[in-house]
Amino acid sequence: MPTYSQVEEELYSKWCSEFDLARYRLLAIVRQEGTQEVKRLGIAIDKEISQNTYLKFCESERDIIVKYCLIDGKIEAYDMPDESHAYVQGELSFIMRSWSNQLAVTGERDLIVNSRSVYRGDINVRPKHIQPQQPQRPQPPRAGQHCPNLVVEIGNTEGLGHLHRKVVGYFSSQTTTQLYLAIKLFPPRPNNTFALLALLYSRNNPNPTIPVIVKSFGTASLSIPTRNYLQNTINVPVNIITGVGIGPVPIPCDRVNIPEYQLAIPTNPLFNGARGGVPIGTPQYFYIDLFVLQDVYQNSL
Repeated sequence: MPTYSQVEEELYSKWCSEFDLARYRLLAIVRQEGTQEVKRLGIAIDKEISQNTYLKFCESERDIIVKYCLIDGKIEAYDMPDESHAYVQGELSFIMRSWSNQLAVTGERDLIVNSRSVYRGDINVRPKHIQPQQPQRPQPPRAGQHCPNLVVEIGNTEGLGHLHRKVVGYFSSQTTTQLYLAIKLFPPRPNNTFALLALLYSRNNPNPTIPVIVKSFGTASLSIPTRNYLQNTINVPVNIITGVGIGPVPIPCDRVNIPEYQLAIPTNPLFNGARGGVPIGTPQYFYIDLFVLQDVYQNSL
């Protein structure tokens, strides 16, 4: 009779084979901006998996190239990071590390968002020094302790809808995450232009599932399916959607320091739970110059 560890090893081996197949499926996608870049779903690896089993697999340090997570008990492979993803992630991490020496900026880490889901953001930001939790306060799950106040997800082959649906988990009652920034990288068009999109969500928004900022910042306008999804599916108010191709006289994102393309990140939520509160002298907002990300993405193609 096989031991428990043997059963686990057989299960993990099966999952690794499924991840390899998912990798080839993601690489085989012929990407054309349109409905698929909005509605593309993750590839199911297994279902009805307990959180504990999933976390043990993550801790086994398997060499998995695709990005994956646990969503409602189902393991999904949802993105195939490439050079462009790596460049944007690296540049954004560099920008965020320049904000304050009192913030810890880290890469991928597992975050329990509810009893059946574990997400893994590309960038996580939290205060370096956290207030000790009060005994009367509910304790978050093991992997959810000291939740990042800001999580960034960068979607390459991952669909815009898949990125959006994660907001419910990140702002669940079992996390203390305050801000969620989703960056969608759309594929180049035949004329070598491309669309890029940034969506900032805030737990303090009356409806946290609707972003407070939606910014188009590529070298081309958003596609009609993307605009329809933003306005008709997730109900983003028209005045919230700004940037390239938006408005009667659109402002191009073609150089640094354009006010329209300075993405403002409020600092109070970033220092939520920090020992001593927001450091003295901290500005009301930190900024991300979206042209810098556009430039990095273009140079990676």
